[in-house]
Amino acid sequence: MDEQQRRLAEELIFSGEKKSSFAKKLYFGLLDSDQLFPYPKENSAEKNKVDEFLSKVDNFIQKEIDPAAIDRIASIPDHVIKGLGELGVLGMTIPKEYGGLGMSQYAYCRVVEAISRRCGSTALFVNAHQSIGLKALLLFGTEAQRKRWLPNLARGEALAAFSLTEPNAGSDASGVETRAVFIPEKNVYRINGKKQWTTNGSIAQVLTVMAQTEVETPQGKQDKITAFLVNPDMPGFTITAHALDKVGMRGSKTANLEFKNLEVPAENILGPLGGGLKVCLTVLDFGRTTFGAACTGAAKALVEKATLHAVNRWQFKRPLASFGLVKKKIATMSALAYAMDATTYMTAGLVDSKADDFMLEAAMLKVFTSDSLWSILYDAMQILGGRSFFTDEPYERMMRDARLNMIGEGSNEVMRAFIGVVGMRDVGMQLKNVMEALQNPFLKHEVLLQFIRQRWNCLKSPKIPVHSSLLTSETDKLGKAIRQFGNAILRLLGKHRENILEKQLLLDRIASSAMAIYTCASVLSKLDSDLAEARGNSAALGNDVPIAKLYCQMAFDCIDTNLGSLFSNHDQTFEVVSDQITGVKFP
Repeated sequence: MDEQQRRLAEELIFSGEKKSSFAKKLYFGLLDSDQLFPYPKENSAEKNKVDEFLSKVDNFIQKEIDPAAIDRIASIPDHVIKGLGELGVLGMTIPKEYGGLGMSQYAYCRVVEAISRRCGSTALFVNAHQSIGLKALLLFGTEAQRKRWLPNLARGEALAAFSLTEPNAGSDASGVETRAVFIPEKNVYRINGKKQWTTNGSIAQVLTVMAQTEVETPQGKQDKITAFLVNPDMPGFTITAHALDKVGMRGSKTANLEFKNLEVPAENILGPLGGGLKVCLTVLDFGRTTFGAACTGAAKALVEKATLHAVNRWQFKRPLASFGLVKKKIATMSALAYAMDATTYMTAGLVDSKADDFMLEAAMLKVFTSDSLWSILYDAMQILGGRSFFTDEPYERMMRDARLNMIGEGSNEVMRAFIGVVGMRDVGMQLKNVMEALQNPFLKHEVLLQFIRQRWNCLKSPKIPVHSSLLTSETDKLGKAIRQFGNAILRLLGKHRENILEKQLLLDRIASSAMAIYTCASVLSKLDSDLAEARGNSAALGNDVPIAKLYCQMAFDCIDTNLGSLFSNHDQTFEVVSDQITGVKFP
């Protein structure tokens, strides 16, 4: 990462006064239990309202959505889009004053989960429209902009898209080359450039488009990204590919766009001039939360289908479910699906609570659920055997659909490095301040005292505030894992300092450990809450207790493996062999 990229990251990700998130405090070895305990749940009135709405959505899904046909014809029928609009699904999170239903992120995730159980393409279409397409307008738009566009978007009479990716800019969002030049005599911005892989791009009437603009700063004129609201009827807007052929999610329309002297009124700027990357990153946090719900819906469907088959399919005069290797798969799949559910609605709860910062939690959710769904798919298809290989069953379609989840809205490799770097940044800054204070301890003794007090507090493992005695073993282990994680971060930064930015294999282990802690905490919070509602009667929860406990053990094994290999590994061998094969060594 060069100095310019580093300054940009600081400006975007770490600007402004925010309450530190649950995930960021983990890197200090601290537990902010108030953010995760008790588990977020709908109140009875809200739950009844959402259950009633979800019943209508489920009825519509079963009657009107044919996932095999959507995949075969590579298109979602107009009557499906119209029906979703009339139900209110396309405006669930839009406030009632703008024509939406004004429902919570929690409720929205429940609906996306239900849709994804039936059809991945339709879930992606809804996500692209509402989670990212119109989200920037909802969060950063002026009152005039919201009144102008949101009502039609809420009813599905207009659709939305989010256009960021370009031939030379993907995960590196700052590399956008599309340029917007201000024409003062017309009070417009003239945009030129190309966009690719824009979901809903060819059917949207409102697009959030990112473009470089020249902005006055205290350091002089600089190029910064600005978000613009663009309509396809503006002269110079061209769709160069209406619906690209894809491996999966074939029903969604993925378009390539080109802008040639496209003139956009200055009033169509979304958010502050030059503030487009903040708009982008904020919107993606919401999109990644809904990604978790979509992956969870597909995962639950797969676990149910694979389990039913394992019980009913007999080989060698016994059911598949009686074989040890199949038992391990079913147990593992069930544990992952439970954790996906717990973490999805924990993160949605953070959104609904207006948490200052849930960037890391959303990133963790996206990586964890997409990787877990892929693992569940593999095991489900192994259990189904030959049946999963033919197109008269849904599994090969679900496999093709699921592949996008590990690439879209930030590839999982980029996200893992992001989770590691962003999480460690505050710890690194604290260590830097301590080192500077040591040069003049009398003037900066408060910095040293604060550090000493914090490290003293970390000598003991934090207590996990659960009420059920059934979870004592798991909470003790989680507290110990948090303390070990914080100590490992200190040691790692002490050894590598700023060079840690280039140690991606170490960042991957840190990210895996952080995700295991966050998902395990979510599982324990959910299970403790459910046990409290059941008055401690674990039998009332069916198999949830052993499934949740199994996931916790899987998480602890993950943490032990990754922290244990931070300082003793074969990373250099991998890099040397790769450099020899490719001939590339950078720097």
